[in-house]
Amino acid sequence: MELSEILPNIISEYGEQRILSDIVQGESTEVIKSIFEQCVSKIEKTDGIKPDTRVTVSEGLLHYLLTITMIPSKRKTTFHSVDIDVAVPDTITLGTSPQDVIVISFPKTNDMNTIRSQIENMRKIQPNTDNIWVVLEDDIQCGAKAYTLRGSMTFANIINDLISFASNKKQSKLKIFKI
Repeated sequence: MELSEILPNIISEYGEQRILSDIVQGESTEVIKSIFEQCVSKIEKTDGIKPDTRVTVSEGLLHYLLTITMIPSKRKTTFHSVDIDVAVPDTITLGTSPQDVIVISFPKTNDMNTIRSQIENMRKIQPNTDNIWVVLEDDIQCGAKAYTLRGSMTFANIINDLISFASNKKQSKLKIFKI
């Protein structure tokens, strides 16, 4: 079974309305942890965990959560020759007001040189280091805000952090959440 089948199945079992309800009630960390751990567990049983499995699961889960919460984002794009996994709210705002944009990277490696290189590339388009977020398997000092997928599993806080970031911005298009 592939992630493209596993993630939707687990989300369906959990229930989209329940996911939204839990997020609204401030329980997004529990929802994210539960869905993430179920996906990883199911993949582990069927295919085994590969080096990029956890990061790939987290990226798929974040794309889904951004969609159902209606948090505006631009995904899998290039801006000024820099690859971006996710930009919240979009790359147009990144060009005009970078302080109002979060760029998120999902490095599919544990190689620190590659991760640092990706962060340096993102700094070319996002000068505010606090607005560069990376999702990593382990807690590694990398010169950007890191969300971890093991140990403390800080990735579970990413939706709350995005909502908090967006709610502090003046741009109304950042506030059209479904939640």
